[in-house]
Amino acid sequence: MKKLIYISLVFLILSGCKEMGRIDFIDDQAGPPAPVEVKAVKNISGGAIITYKIPEDRNLLGVKAVYTRNGEVVETKGSIYVDTLRVEGFGSANEQEIELYSIGRNEKLSSPVSVKVSPLAPPVQVVKFDVEAGFGGVVMSIDENKTNADLSLVLMADTLGDGKYLDMQTFHTKSGKIKFSRRGLSVRPTKFAMYLRDRWNNVSDTIYRDLTPIEEVRIPSDLFRNAALPTDYFVTAENSSGYRLENLWLGSDASTPGDFFASSHSGPMPQWFTIDLGRKVTISRIQKWPREGMELYSSTAPRTFEVWGSENPNPDGSFDDSWFLVGEFEQFKPSGYGEGREVGPVSDEDRDYWYNRTEFDVVPTEKATDPYRPLTHVRIRVTSTFQTFGTETNRSQVIIAQLAFWGQLVN
Repeated sequence: MKKLIYISLVFLILSGCKEMGRIDFIDDQAGPPAPVEVKAVKNISGGAIITYKIPEDRNLLGVKAVYTRNGEVVETKGSIYVDTLRVEGFGSANEQEIELYSIGRNEKLSSPVSVKVSPLAPPVQVVKFDVEAGFGGVVMSIDENKTNADLSLVLMADTLGDGKYLDMQTFHTKSGKIKFSRRGLSVRPTKFAMYLRDRWNNVSDTIYRDLTPIEEVRIPSDLFRNAALPTDYFVTAENSSGYRLENLWLGSDASTPGDFFASSHSGPMPQWFTIDLGRKVTISRIQKWPREGMELYSSTAPRTFEVWGSENPNPDGSFDDSWFLVGEFEQFKPSGYGEGREVGPVSDEDRDYWYNRTEFDVVPTEKATDPYRPLTHVRIRVTSTFQTFGTETNRSQVIIAQLAFWGQLVN
Protein backbone atom coordinates (compact mmCIF):
# COMPACT_ATOMS: atom_id res chain seq x y z
CA MET A 1 0.00 0.00 0.00
CA LYS A 2 2.79 2.44 0.91
CA LYS A 3 4.54 1.58 -2.35
CA LEU A 4 1.37 2.38 -4.32
CA ILE A 5 1.00 5.77 -2.54
CA TYR A 6 4.67 6.59 -3.29
CA ILE A 7 4.27 5.81 -6.99
CA SER A 8 1.11 7.95 -7.16
CA LEU A 9 2.90 10.93 -5.57
CA VAL A 10 5.80 10.65 -8.02
CA PHE A 11 3.32 10.56 -10.93
CA LEU A 12 1.51 13.66 -9.65
CA ILE A 13 4.77 15.56 -9.22
CA LEU A 14 5.94 14.68 -12.72
CA SER A 15 2.55 15.57 -14.20
CA GLY A 16 2.61 18.92 -12.44
CA CYS A 17 6.06 19.69 -13.76
CA LYS A 18 4.95 18.85 -17.29
CA GLU A 19 1.98 21.16 -17.09
CA MET A 20 4.07 24.05 -15.76
CA GLY A 21 6.45 23.85 -18.75
CA ARG A 22 9.74 25.72 -19.02
CA ILE A 23 10.24 29.02 -17.25
CA ASP A 24 12.83 31.39 -18.67
CA PHE A 25 13.80 34.23 -16.33
CA ILE A 26 14.08 37.57 -18.08
CA ASP A 27 15.27 40.49 -16.01
CA ASP A 28 13.54 43.54 -17.45
CA GLN A 29 15.51 45.70 -15.06
CA ALA A 30 18.91 44.54 -16.33
CA GLY A 31 20.89 47.06 -18.32
CA PRO A 32 21.96 46.62 -21.92
CA PRO A 33 24.75 44.11 -22.59
CA ALA A 34 28.32 45.15 -23.29
CA PRO A 35 29.21 45.71 -26.97
CA VAL A 36 31.06 43.14 -29.05
CA GLU A 37 34.73 43.48 -29.93
CA VAL A 38 35.47 43.16 -33.67
CA LYS A 39 38.41 40.83 -34.28
CA ALA A 40 38.59 40.50 -38.09
CA VAL A 41 36.85 41.25 -41.38
CA LYS A 42 37.03 38.98 -44.42
CA ASN A 43 35.71 40.63 -47.57
CA ILE A 44 33.91 38.29 -49.98
CA SER A 45 32.08 38.69 -53.28
CA GLY A 46 29.17 41.03 -52.57
CA GLY A 47 29.68 41.02 -48.81
CA ALA A 48 31.89 40.30 -45.83
CA ILE A 49 32.32 37.92 -42.90
CA ILE A 50 32.80 39.73 -39.60
CA THR A 51 34.45 37.91 -36.71
CA TYR A 52 33.98 39.29 -33.20
CA LYS A 53 34.42 38.48 -29.51
CA ILE A 54 31.18 37.95 -27.61
CA PRO A 55 30.97 39.83 -24.26
CA GLU A 56 30.62 37.76 -21.13
CA ASP A 57 27.07 38.48 -20.00
CA ARG A 58 24.60 35.85 -18.76
CA ASN A 59 21.73 37.98 -20.10
CA LEU A 60 23.18 38.00 -23.63
CA LEU A 61 20.83 36.63 -26.31
CA GLY A 62 22.83 37.22 -29.48
CA VAL A 63 24.37 39.73 -31.87
CA LYS A 64 22.98 41.55 -34.87
CA ALA A 65 24.41 43.57 -37.73
CA VAL A 66 22.45 46.53 -39.11
CA TYR A 67 23.29 47.93 -42.54
CA THR A 68 21.82 49.46 -45.68
CA ARG A 69 21.42 47.29 -48.78
CA ASN A 70 19.91 48.67 -51.99
CA GLY A 71 18.45 51.61 -50.09
CA GLU A 72 16.80 49.45 -47.42
CA VAL A 73 17.91 49.02 -43.80
CA VAL A 74 18.32 45.29 -43.09
CA GLU A 75 19.49 43.12 -40.21
CA THR A 76 21.48 39.91 -39.90
CA LYS A 77 21.37 38.11 -36.55
CA GLY A 78 23.56 35.50 -34.88
CA SER A 79 23.18 33.49 -31.68
CA ILE A 80 25.56 33.43 -28.72
CA TYR A 81 26.95 30.15 -30.06
CA VAL A 82 28.70 31.71 -33.09
CA ASP A 83 31.30 34.42 -33.35
CA THR A 84 30.81 35.47 -36.98
CA LEU A 85 28.16 37.25 -39.00
CA ARG A 86 27.86 37.24 -42.78
CA VAL A 87 26.61 40.44 -44.41
CA GLU A 88 25.85 40.08 -48.12
CA GLY A 89 23.85 41.24 -51.09
CA PHE A 90 25.76 44.41 -51.90
CA GLY A 91 25.56 45.33 -55.57
CA SER A 92 28.96 47.01 -55.79
CA ALA A 93 32.46 46.97 -54.37
CA ASN A 94 31.93 50.30 -52.58
CA GLU A 95 32.84 50.58 -48.90
CA GLN A 96 29.93 49.82 -46.56
CA GLU A 97 29.38 50.72 -42.90
CA ILE A 98 28.03 48.01 -40.61
CA GLU A 99 26.81 48.54 -37.05
CA LEU A 100 27.03 45.61 -34.62
CA TYR A 101 24.86 45.33 -31.51
CA SER A 102 24.78 42.88 -28.64
CA ILE A 103 21.19 41.87 -27.84
CA GLY A 104 20.06 41.21 -24.27
CA ARG A 105 17.41 38.66 -23.35
CA ASN A 106 15.23 41.63 -22.44
CA GLU A 107 15.82 42.84 -26.03
CA LYS A 108 17.88 45.81 -24.90
CA LEU A 109 20.70 46.68 -27.26
CA SER A 110 24.28 47.56 -26.51
CA SER A 111 25.87 50.69 -27.88
CA PRO A 112 26.74 50.14 -31.56
CA VAL A 113 30.17 49.16 -32.80
CA SER A 114 30.81 50.52 -36.28
CA VAL A 115 32.93 48.55 -38.73
CA LYS A 116 33.66 49.32 -42.35
CA VAL A 117 33.80 46.54 -44.96
CA SER A 118 34.89 46.64 -48.58
CA PRO A 119 33.03 43.88 -50.44
CA LEU A 120 34.66 42.30 -53.43
CA ALA A 121 32.80 42.75 -56.71
CA PRO A 122 29.44 40.93 -56.50
CA PRO A 123 28.75 37.77 -58.55
CA VAL A 124 26.57 39.62 -61.08
CA GLN A 125 29.63 41.72 -61.98
CA VAL A 126 32.24 38.96 -62.17
CA VAL A 127 30.43 35.83 -63.44
CA LYS A 128 30.94 35.28 -67.16
CA PHE A 129 27.84 34.62 -69.24
CA ASP A 130 26.79 34.63 -72.88
CA VAL A 131 24.04 33.66 -75.32
CA GLU A 132 24.55 32.20 -78.79
CA ALA A 133 22.54 30.63 -81.58
CA GLY A 134 21.69 26.97 -81.17
CA PHE A 135 19.61 24.28 -82.79
CA GLY A 136 15.96 25.25 -82.48
CA GLY A 137 16.72 28.40 -80.51
CA VAL A 138 19.49 29.90 -78.43
CA VAL A 139 21.91 28.58 -75.84
CA MET A 140 22.66 30.56 -72.67
CA SER A 141 25.75 29.79 -70.65
CA ILE A 142 27.26 30.65 -67.27
CA ASP A 143 30.96 30.05 -66.86
CA GLU A 144 33.17 30.29 -63.78
CA ASN A 145 30.57 31.06 -61.11
CA LYS A 146 33.19 30.29 -58.49
CA THR A 147 31.02 31.75 -55.72
CA ASN A 148 28.19 29.31 -56.54
CA ALA A 149 25.86 32.26 -55.99
CA ASP A 150 22.14 31.78 -56.56
CA LEU A 151 21.67 33.57 -59.90
CA SER A 152 18.96 34.07 -62.49
CA LEU A 153 19.61 34.41 -66.22
CA VAL A 154 16.97 36.62 -67.79
CA LEU A 155 16.56 36.16 -71.54
CA MET A 156 14.82 38.88 -73.56
CA ALA A 157 14.08 39.32 -77.26
CA ASP A 158 12.89 42.01 -79.64
CA THR A 159 10.43 39.64 -81.31
CA LEU A 160 8.44 42.34 -83.12
CA GLY A 161 11.46 44.26 -84.37
CA ASP A 162 10.24 47.49 -82.77
CA GLY A 163 13.21 47.93 -80.44
CA LYS A 164 11.28 46.74 -77.37
CA TYR A 165 12.85 43.81 -75.55
CA LEU A 166 10.34 41.61 -73.75
CA ASP A 167 11.16 38.95 -71.15
CA MET A 168 11.22 35.54 -72.81
CA GLN A 169 12.38 33.18 -70.05
CA THR A 170 14.24 33.17 -66.73
CA PHE A 171 16.53 30.36 -65.63
CA HIS A 172 17.70 29.89 -62.03
CA THR A 173 20.92 28.17 -60.98
CA LYS A 174 23.66 27.91 -58.35
CA SER A 175 25.89 25.87 -60.62
CA GLY A 176 29.46 26.95 -61.25
CA LYS A 177 29.16 26.17 -64.95
CA ILE A 178 25.99 25.39 -66.88
CA LYS A 179 24.16 25.82 -70.17
CA PHE A 180 20.45 26.40 -70.74
CA SER A 181 18.64 26.10 -74.06
CA ARG A 182 15.54 27.93 -75.17
CA ARG A 183 14.02 25.86 -77.98
CA GLY A 184 11.10 26.25 -80.34
CA LEU A 185 12.10 29.65 -81.75
CA SER A 186 11.57 30.81 -85.31
CA VAL A 187 14.48 30.35 -87.70
CA ARG A 188 14.96 34.03 -88.52
CA PRO A 189 17.33 36.82 -87.47
CA THR A 190 16.30 38.09 -84.03
CA LYS A 191 17.74 40.56 -81.55
CA PHE A 192 18.32 38.96 -78.12
CA ALA A 193 19.44 40.39 -74.80
CA MET A 194 20.38 38.78 -71.48
CA TYR A 195 21.46 39.82 -68.01
CA LEU A 196 22.13 38.25 -64.61
CA ARG A 197 20.13 38.97 -61.46
CA ASP A 198 20.79 37.84 -57.89
CA ARG A 199 18.28 37.25 -55.10
CA TRP A 200 18.70 40.82 -53.84
CA ASN A 201 17.79 42.18 -57.29
CA ASN A 202 21.30 43.33 -58.12
CA VAL A 203 21.78 43.05 -61.88
CA SER A 204 24.66 42.82 -64.32
CA ASP A 205 25.15 44.83 -67.47
CA THR A 206 22.91 43.60 -70.30
CA ILE A 207 24.51 41.92 -73.30
CA TYR A 208 22.94 42.15 -76.78
CA ARG A 209 23.26 39.65 -79.61
CA ASP A 210 21.85 39.41 -83.15
CA LEU A 211 21.26 35.68 -83.61
CA THR A 212 19.53 33.30 -86.01
CA PRO A 213 18.40 29.98 -84.50
CA ILE A 214 19.36 26.87 -86.46
CA GLU A 215 16.56 24.69 -87.77
CA GLU A 216 15.93 21.59 -85.65
CA VAL A 217 13.13 19.02 -85.52
CA ARG A 218 12.45 15.98 -83.41
CA ILE A 219 13.32 12.94 -85.51
CA PRO A 220 10.06 11.00 -86.05
CA SER A 221 10.19 7.59 -84.37
CA ASP A 222 7.58 5.89 -86.54
CA LEU A 223 10.25 4.02 -88.53
CA PHE A 224 12.59 3.21 -85.62
CA ARG A 225 13.45 -0.43 -85.08
CA ASN A 226 15.97 -2.55 -83.19
CA ALA A 227 18.79 -3.14 -85.68
CA ALA A 228 19.85 -6.17 -83.61
CA LEU A 229 23.42 -6.34 -84.91
CA PRO A 230 25.52 -9.34 -83.81
CA THR A 231 27.62 -7.56 -81.14
CA ASP A 232 24.68 -5.59 -79.67
CA TYR A 233 23.50 -6.37 -76.16
CA PHE A 234 19.77 -6.02 -75.61
CA VAL A 235 19.00 -9.04 -73.45
CA THR A 236 16.18 -7.82 -71.22
CA ALA A 237 15.77 -8.25 -67.48
CA GLU A 238 14.11 -11.59 -66.67
CA ASN A 239 13.97 -12.05 -70.47
CA SER A 240 10.72 -10.09 -70.26
CA SER A 241 9.27 -8.39 -73.32
CA GLY A 242 8.00 -5.72 -70.94
CA TYR A 243 11.53 -4.30 -70.80
CA ARG A 244 12.27 -4.53 -74.54
CA LEU A 245 14.49 -2.05 -76.39
CA GLU A 246 11.53 -0.69 -78.35
CA ASN A 247 10.27 0.98 -75.16
CA LEU A 248 12.93 3.62 -75.74
CA TRP A 249 10.82 5.18 -78.48
CA LEU A 250 7.36 3.69 -77.91
CA GLY A 251 7.04 4.78 -74.26
CA SER A 252 5.75 8.07 -72.88
CA ASP A 253 7.90 10.98 -71.70
CA ALA A 254 6.51 10.48 -68.19
CA SER A 255 7.83 6.90 -68.19
CA THR A 256 5.31 4.93 -66.16
CA PRO A 257 6.66 1.93 -64.18
CA GLY A 258 7.29 -1.01 -66.49
CA ASP A 259 7.47 1.31 -69.50
CA PHE A 260 11.25 1.36 -70.01
CA PHE A 261 14.20 -0.58 -71.38
CA ALA A 262 16.10 -2.69 -68.87
CA SER A 263 18.94 -5.01 -69.84
CA SER A 264 19.68 -8.14 -67.84
CA HIS A 265 20.89 -7.68 -64.27
CA SER A 266 24.49 -8.66 -64.97
CA GLY A 267 25.22 -7.60 -68.53
CA PRO A 268 28.78 -6.96 -69.75
CA MET A 269 30.19 -3.44 -69.55
CA PRO A 270 30.49 -1.61 -71.79
CA GLN A 271 27.32 -2.69 -73.60
CA TRP A 272 25.65 -1.21 -76.63
CA PHE A 273 22.59 -1.42 -78.85
CA THR A 274 21.79 -0.07 -82.31
CA ILE A 275 18.66 1.72 -83.51
CA ASP A 276 17.75 1.83 -87.20
CA LEU A 277 16.10 5.24 -87.61
CA GLY A 278 14.47 4.30 -90.91
CA ARG A 279 15.50 7.55 -92.62
CA LYS A 280 18.60 9.67 -93.23
CA VAL A 281 19.11 12.44 -90.67
CA THR A 282 21.69 14.55 -88.87
CA ILE A 283 21.72 14.60 -85.06
CA SER A 284 22.08 17.83 -83.03
CA ARG A 285 21.02 16.63 -79.56
CA ILE A 286 19.78 13.62 -77.63
CA GLN A 287 17.17 13.64 -74.89
CA LYS A 288 17.03 10.97 -72.19
CA TRP A 289 14.36 10.19 -69.62
CA PRO A 290 15.03 8.04 -66.53
CA ARG A 291 12.74 5.36 -65.17
CA GLU A 292 10.13 7.00 -62.98
CA GLY A 293 10.95 6.54 -59.30
CA MET A 294 14.58 5.53 -59.88
CA GLU A 295 16.93 6.88 -57.22
CA LEU A 296 18.56 10.02 -58.57
CA TYR A 297 22.11 9.89 -59.92
CA SER A 298 22.59 6.30 -58.84
CA SER A 299 22.25 2.63 -59.62
CA THR A 300 21.82 1.33 -63.17
CA ALA A 301 21.24 4.63 -64.99
CA PRO A 302 23.95 5.44 -67.58
CA ARG A 303 26.66 7.73 -66.20
CA THR A 304 28.88 7.88 -69.30
CA PHE A 305 28.11 6.80 -72.84
CA GLU A 306 29.08 7.26 -76.47
CA VAL A 307 26.88 7.84 -79.50
CA TRP A 308 27.97 6.50 -82.88
CA GLY A 309 26.41 7.00 -86.30
CA SER A 310 26.45 5.14 -89.60
CA GLU A 311 24.75 5.20 -93.00
CA ASN A 312 25.70 1.60 -93.78
CA PRO A 313 26.80 -0.35 -90.69
CA ASN A 314 28.89 -3.49 -91.13
CA PRO A 315 26.47 -6.44 -90.76
CA ASP A 316 28.96 -8.21 -88.48
CA GLY A 317 28.28 -5.58 -85.80
CA SER A 318 31.89 -4.47 -85.44
CA PHE A 319 33.07 -0.91 -84.77
CA ASP A 320 34.88 -0.36 -88.04
CA ASP A 321 35.16 2.51 -90.53
CA SER A 322 31.46 2.27 -91.27
CA TRP A 323 30.86 4.08 -87.96
CA PHE A 324 31.76 7.62 -86.89
CA LEU A 325 31.68 9.13 -83.40
CA VAL A 326 28.83 11.56 -82.78
CA GLY A 327 29.90 12.33 -79.23
CA GLU A 328 31.01 11.23 -75.76
CA PHE A 329 28.69 12.23 -72.93
CA GLU A 330 28.31 12.14 -69.15
CA GLN A 331 25.12 12.66 -67.16
CA PHE A 332 25.21 16.31 -66.12
CA LYS A 333 24.53 17.31 -62.51
CA PRO A 334 23.88 21.07 -62.08
CA SER A 335 25.30 21.25 -58.55
CA GLY A 336 28.38 19.36 -59.70
CA TYR A 337 30.11 16.16 -58.67
CA GLY A 338 32.65 15.94 -55.83
CA GLU A 339 36.40 16.31 -56.19
CA GLY A 340 36.64 12.54 -56.55
CA ARG A 341 33.73 12.59 -59.03
CA GLU A 342 31.40 11.17 -56.35
CA VAL A 343 27.73 12.13 -56.66
CA GLY A 344 27.43 13.96 -53.33
CA PRO A 345 24.28 15.82 -52.19
CA VAL A 346 21.41 16.11 -54.69
CA SER A 347 19.74 19.54 -54.92
CA ASP A 348 16.29 20.50 -56.16
CA GLU A 349 17.93 21.79 -59.34
CA ASP A 350 19.62 18.40 -59.81
CA ARG A 351 16.26 16.65 -59.32
CA ASP A 352 14.53 18.85 -61.90
CA TYR A 353 17.32 18.33 -64.42
CA TRP A 354 17.33 14.55 -63.90
CA TYR A 355 13.62 14.13 -64.65
CA ASN A 356 12.84 17.00 -66.99
CA ARG A 357 15.85 18.52 -68.71
CA THR A 358 18.48 15.85 -69.34
CA GLU A 359 19.84 16.66 -72.80
CA PHE A 360 23.12 16.11 -74.57
CA ASP A 361 24.12 18.64 -77.22
CA VAL A 362 26.15 17.34 -80.12
CA VAL A 363 29.22 19.54 -80.70
CA PRO A 364 32.46 19.01 -82.61
CA THR A 365 35.37 17.75 -80.47
CA GLU A 366 38.88 16.43 -81.07
CA LYS A 367 37.48 12.88 -81.26
CA ALA A 368 34.19 13.75 -82.94
CA THR A 369 35.44 16.15 -85.59
CA ASP A 370 32.38 15.95 -87.87
CA PRO A 371 29.42 14.87 -85.71
CA TYR A 372 26.73 16.30 -88.01
CA ARG A 373 27.33 13.83 -90.83
CA PRO A 374 24.17 12.17 -92.19
CA LEU A 375 23.31 8.81 -90.63
CA THR A 376 20.59 6.19 -90.71
CA HIS A 377 21.67 4.18 -87.64
CA VAL A 378 22.51 5.30 -84.11
CA ARG A 379 24.52 3.12 -81.75
CA ILE A 380 24.43 3.90 -78.01
CA ARG A 381 27.48 2.50 -76.21
CA VAL A 382 27.08 2.71 -72.42
CA THR A 383 30.58 2.81 -70.93
CA SER A 384 29.52 3.08 -67.27
CA THR A 385 26.46 3.25 -65.07
CA PHE A 386 26.38 5.07 -61.72
CA GLN A 387 26.84 1.62 -60.23
CA THR A 388 30.11 0.91 -62.08
CA PHE A 389 31.60 4.40 -62.57
CA GLY A 390 35.03 4.66 -60.93
CA THR A 391 35.11 0.96 -60.02
CA GLU A 392 36.60 -2.15 -61.56
CA THR A 393 33.14 -3.71 -61.91
CA ASN A 394 32.58 -4.77 -65.51
CA ARG A 395 29.01 -6.05 -65.29
CA SER A 396 25.83 -4.08 -64.72
CA GLN A 397 22.23 -3.68 -65.71
CA VAL A 398 21.32 -0.63 -67.82
CA ILE A 399 17.93 1.06 -67.43
CA ILE A 400 16.68 3.89 -69.66
CA ALA A 401 13.05 4.95 -69.97
CA GLN A 402 13.14 6.78 -73.28
CA LEU A 403 15.43 8.32 -75.85
CA ALA A 404 14.64 11.02 -78.41
CA PHE A 405 16.82 12.42 -81.17
CA TRP A 406 16.73 15.95 -82.55
CA GLY A 407 18.33 17.30 -85.69
CA GLN A 408 17.45 17.66 -89.35
CA LEU A 409 15.91 15.36 -91.94
CA VAL A 410 18.16 14.81 -94.95
CA ASN A 411 16.45 14.62 -98.33
